[in-house]
Amino acid sequence: MGRRLQTIYEFLSDYQESDINAAINELGEEEQEIIIMRYGDDLHNPVTSKDWNSSLASKFYGSVIPKLKGILVKSSRDIINIETDSKDLTFTLIELLKSNISTKEICDILKVDEITLYKLLLEIKNKGVSFLRKYNVNGEISYQRIKKFKEIKKANNKNNTKTIYTPNSSKSLKTLAISDLHIGNEAERLDLLDRAFNYCIKNNIHIIFCGGDIIDGAYSSGNQKITNIYKQTEYFIANYPHDKSILTFAVGGDHDYSALYRYGIDIAEMCNNYRHDIVIGGFNNTIINMKKDKIQLYHYLKAGMLLNVNPSLIFHGHFHNFQLKMQQDRLNIVLPSLSDITDTYPQALEVTLNFKDEFIESTDIKQIVFDQKDIILSNTHSILPENRKIKDINLKDDKMLTKTMSSSIK
Repeated sequence: MGRRLQTIYEFLSDYQESDINAAINELGEEEQEIIIMRYGDDLHNPVTSKDWNSSLASKFYGSVIPKLKGILVKSSRDIINIETDSKDLTFTLIELLKSNISTKEICDILKVDEITLYKLLLEIKNKGVSFLRKYNVNGEISYQRIKKFKEIKKANNKNNTKTIYTPNSSKSLKTLAISDLHIGNEAERLDLLDRAFNYCIKNNIHIIFCGGDIIDGAYSSGNQKITNIYKQTEYFIANYPHDKSILTFAVGGDHDYSALYRYGIDIAEMCNNYRHDIVIGGFNNTIINMKKDKIQLYHYLKAGMLLNVNPSLIFHGHFHNFQLKMQQDRLNIVLPSLSDITDTYPQALEVTLNFKDEFIESTDIKQIVFDQKDIILSNTHSILPENRKIKDINLKDDKMLTKTMSSSIK
């Protein structure tokens, strides 16, 4: 005997039946017909039509339900009286998290900026309210309060694998790649980080990849302007640029890890609490799921290794100088440093990912210097092997790759 089909009222159990009926009436004729195909004429006793198919299911879950929830969320806004008192704000926020709602929508409703929102979310998290985050390719974060036991682990945001939700229809994605910022060192270039964000805004870029060594940490190859690691991490949280439509996905490098190893300061957890727009999957490795493919952010750690995750593309921090290398059907991109810690001028990369059949087919990489004007030093088109069979990388491969990268840079 098959599992009983939930009614639409059970499926949308956070809302009253009368509100759900009113929202359905606001849908178009085609959308209402899809609901009837799914549940039948009697929504309390659902019977799916024999003509129901995968195409209709895709429209139902991908279009009709999100639109229905959007109407319900909008309706709930109209009856919420928002006060400036913190208790009222947190209560309203908890109510808003019942639905899949974006950072922008929450900020518009509560009349707060994103940084204030992150603090409010931390406040309700400390009260025991957990929520999921969904990272969208347009730079938006969507939040939803958890209702199921299996979602608790995801809500803690401890997994080093992150997903950027990307529409199937998109054939290319323009991103920016930076690395080795060493914030807290006298060689930091916060001015160039601001330039990088302005470049993203001008060029409609919403995703930044960072190859690690975000802070200078507990040791340095130069002079530190902030030696107290607690103050250094606070300085980073306060001064790393922010834009409401830009997300930074990063890996923790050896300098970032030194703060954890020596002082117990976890920069990934700080961002998890105070800067949701900076997503650090883990130290040494962060895995990014995008469409059916994977991108890996890697930063060499003495006791670490390159994880076997079958990516098409690996961004390497640590080495400070730009380099491309195809190895084992993977494109390895060694990232330049966006700081004065490097021997060359600080740089960033504009990386356009071109997709075919939901996999990365090729990349276009611009090597950028942010001087008095943005200067393109090189422009490289790389084609990934067609029908490639991606092999696992083991520790031996990792050491060989690291040795190859290091020797060629020197």
